[in-house]
Amino acid sequence: MCIPPRWHEHWIMTDNPERAQPSVPEMQREYAGSWVAMKDGVVVDARQTPYELVSALHERGIKDTTIIRAPDVNEPELVGLG
Repeated sequence: MCIPPRWHEHWIMTDNPERAQPSVPEMQREYAGSWVAMKDGVVVDARQTPYELVSALHERGIKDTTIIRAPDVNEPELVGLG
């Protein structure tokens, strides 16, 4: 299931209004529990597993993204190597 990027009035604006960017805390709340792909500071896709995300990016021909996991607020905080 693709979770499309959404617009919120508190997202950071760039010089180009077409490329509004979420702040990191807002992105983490919006996509809590998901793996998120960002390119040039813009969320391009989010999925439940990193494998689904990479597969979707390959299918769409999207390259050179940064992939992070947005933890859910109910998850315990991981410190160190676990």
